[in-house]
Amino acid sequence: MLHPNRRHFLKRCFSSSCGYSATLLLAPVLAKRAYGREALGETLGSRPFGRIEKISDDVYALVSTPFTKDGKSGDLATHSNGGLIVGKKSILAIDSYRTPAGATFMADSCLKITGRLPTHIVNTHFHFDHLGGTRGFIQKGANPEVIMTQTTRKLAFDTYLKTLPDQTNPNISISALNNWGGYLTDASQIITDESKPLKLDLGGRTVTITPMSGHTNSDLIVTDDSTGTIFAGDLIWDGIFPNFMSSSPSQWTQSVKEILNSSSKIIVPGHGNIQQIKSDSTQAHLNLLAEIETHARASFVKGDSVDAAAKSFDLPTSLKHYKYFRTGFHELAMDAWQRELDK
Repeated sequence: MLHPNRRHFLKRCFSSSCGYSATLLLAPVLAKRAYGREALGETLGSRPFGRIEKISDDVYALVSTPFTKDGKSGDLATHSNGGLIVGKKSILAIDSYRTPAGATFMADSCLKITGRLPTHIVNTHFHFDHLGGTRGFIQKGANPEVIMTQTTRKLAFDTYLKTLPDQTNPNISISALNNWGGYLTDASQIITDESKPLKLDLGGRTVTITPMSGHTNSDLIVTDDSTGTIFAGDLIWDGIFPNFMSSSPSQWTQSVKEILNSSSKIIVPGHGNIQQIKSDSTQAHLNLLAEIETHARASFVKGDSVDAAAKSFDLPTSLKHYKYFRTGFHELAMDAWQRELDK
């Protein structure tokens, strides 16, 4: 049974789209800080919404930059990070961003860099900013395989086939995904066994697609076996407070520990800058998850409501540099923990 305070929170949350708003806000103290502006690799091309970085030969990342230099909301064509792993026969694109425009930019960049278009796309999880742009990859005669887990496919269809009133005309209904600028594209290759990694041969280069969970009920990480580069989806965030709306928080922490204890070298987070896997930034992400858990557990023991727990949570000094996509993310984190602790 839902606690009355939690039921009130959820009703308010979904009515205001607090998990998936088109509006990006920064905490006032961070309002003048830019987001995603520090490149680790060589920058090959950029747009206001993101840049292409070369991590190594045949491995590229798109680092999304949804904030302007003065910290205000910017271009959300991509919103999330993604990338390309290039083999002799096939090219894998990791995630397809928020809108077709974002995916089209990545497809055009792939064509410019390699002379070919992506042959495969893997969606790391079901959130709209990672799969809404898939149709942007289907261009110029390309017909890429779209890979996702069975759980992700079900979550995407259950979530985005719903309709919402159009923001400009409440008498018109549109799909939930269209409301954020994206479109739902079905999988052509479904991972049904989510208990073990899947190897994908791109021709002289293999990648490992590993099912995990925590940020959602079904997350994938993609590892380039040649370079040890991990595309972590939203299991890893760099310098920005993560979205807990669909999470199982204790499992999330375990997944992050497993990723950071791996032998890989470079990590591309779902949001933020590319990092060395052993870095202050990746450790800060783990520390933040621990701070949230400690506060949530203490608040639960006291019987605090979600709202009360969120209002009393403050980032420690070591994490004050963290940014926010919008307000309400503390509430989502405390609610996720209360859901778990209620069980």
